[in-house]
Amino acid sequence: MARRALARGCLAPAVLALACSTSAEGPVFPTSERFPEAPREPPSFAAESGFGSSTALAEPGDLARGLRVARVPLDSEAAREQVTRFFIAVLQESSRELFVLLAAQASVLSEGSRQPAQAMWRARFAQLDYTSLAGRVVAAPQTLRTYTWDSAALAKRDGVPAPASPNEVVVVARPGLSWAGKSRLFGESLAFRLRAKSAKDGGGAPGFEIAEIAEDFRLP
Repeated sequence: MARRALARGCLAPAVLALACSTSAEGPVFPTSERFPEAPREPPSFAAESGFGSSTALAEPGDLARGLRVARVPLDSEAAREQVTRFFIAVLQESSRELFVLLAAQASVLSEGSRQPAQAMWRARFAQLDYTSLAGRVVAAPQTLRTYTWDSAALAKRDGVPAPASPNEVVVVARPGLSWAGKSRLFGESLAFRLRAKSAKDGGGAPGFEIAEIAEDFRLP
């Protein structure tokens, strides 16, 4: 009994000393010094589906400088709707409805010659009667062919203008009705180069403007 009491008497100070030492240092947690070092990687960007207010469209200048930008897929259906509105405005001979669809510097490319789009269509309205086809479908929406930046190689194989940047869509129309009597009103095909507008340009949601129309057509 005396030995046991003596052992307990010696053990108690040792346990107390260990407890005091542990409480003074605190619990041990893993620190950054204990993790293996790994090289840092640059952040990546993932494209969102549809237009997004928080994602900027890639500008040609950004691409030329090699900047990494989030590229938002363009709405091809909205581009086709813009072309449909174009034909409706033409058959109504409404300059007001037509010109709001065009970019400020929009042009018409025909037989290697480039002219301002507004001046060209004013001349066509003055010499030709487009209202004779009013109410008729010149180019059905389902016949319109659409080419984006991702299908630029296909556009070249099809022999049509290809988008020049990720912010462009090319819509090709082949009018089923091109004549009114003996007067030809449209070329065999029209290739519309549409450029995406940012919200600040359009004053609202992003949309499109027609930047160029390629059509082999000559006024009589």
